Amino acid sequence: MSIISPHLRQQNESLEQYKERLVMNKESYGLYWSDIAQLWLDHTGERKSDDYFRKFRKRLVKDEKQQHKQVSLKFDDVEDKIIQFQKEKYKIQDQKREYRNLIRNDARFEHLKEEIIKAVHEVAKLKPINWNQPVKATGDKEAVVLFSDWHYGIVSDNYFNKFNPDIFHERIKTLAHKTIEYGKLHDVKTLHVFNLGDIVSGNLHVSVRVQNSEDIISQVKVVSETISEVLAKLSTEFEEVKFYSVRGNHDRVTANKHDAISKESFADIVPWYVKARTCHIPNLQVIDNTFDDEMIVADVAGHTVIGVHGHKDRVSEVAQNLTVMLKMFPVAICMGHYHHNWEKEFNGIDVIVNPSLSGTDEYARDIRKVSKPAQKILIFDETGQICTYKILL
Repeated sequence: MSIISPHLRQQNESLEQYKERLVMNKESYGLYWSDIAQLWLDHTGERKSDDYFRKFRKRLVKDEKQQHKQVSLKFDDVEDKIIQFQKEKYKIQDQKREYRNLIRNDARFEHLKEEIIKAVHEVAKLKPINWNQPVKATGDKEAVVLFSDWHYGIVSDNYFNKFNPDIFHERIKTLAHKTIEYGKLHDVKTLHVFNLGDIVSGNLHVSVRVQNSEDIISQVKVVSETISEVLAKLSTEFEEVKFYSVRGNHDRVTANKHDAISKESFADIVPWYVKARTCHIPNLQVIDNTFDDEMIVADVAGHTVIGVHGHKDRVSEVAQNLTVMLKMFPVAICMGHYHHNWEKEFNGIDVIVNPSLSGTDEYARDIRKVSKPAQKILIFDETGQICTYKILL
């Protein structure tokens, strides 16, 4: 047999390497399996069948594929770990950014609170709020007056309603007067004032911003001063007055609800302002919320009454949801937000929806939701809620 150079065992080439080279280069060398068997016999004296070398190459190819697969898997694993590391890195960066934002927002609100208190003291010097000792009630009845959806700052002028800052102040006077009238009629001892949110118009929608006559900071200042003056007036008429407050959706800092954080709300300024402005009135208490900043829980004549704005609750589900959530059974749940008069009992719990003080604006008109401007006062005794007065404005 004529043997050409590539077929021969190379210098420093082991027998195993020689065998691997022959079987892996069989086609390029122009060899048959019988040729490889003969070459192996010539070099080693070992007689091997054609099938032996065919199976040997098959194992080599299989092992090579397996090694390639393992390398590929290791590469994929390394790549996955790099991606996971990058994800964790971005998570940490996001957390740090959010943490810095929280600190910045807290600092901003703390600074704003300090500035408001300073401004309140300055206003108090220029425009002191007068207070007189009220006449003591002979009975033990209590009342809840609902303040909600004033939307101060918005201007409406349509067939169904007219509203502007001047009309706002006229309606507030009527609200205070009627609250005193109905409270005196029932010889109310303690008056609970629920601020259920959306006291300002805010910057929630583009249509609202167009209709606003004042920026939101000015809105909050005017409304906070108005509430302070109303509470002072009520404190002169009733033996004990308690003021509670929750956030709405129009008073949030961010217009986009998906970007908004519950704790970022201009509504928080109202109780700060009121507390500083009325601190000299001994029978007026500004009550902090115990469970949540968006939930009022009050003891009224020995009964639990809950107050929420309503933008996170459905009237048909709020009784069940809040009783389970708070693990308590109220006699009444008061809501705003819906801008119309509505009351219904659910398994012994009265769900009471307060109308809006601002009345029908252009947005409500366009979606065909017309309502009368009004607020409510509820009278309670030891048996529970005995009546509701709708104060038309």
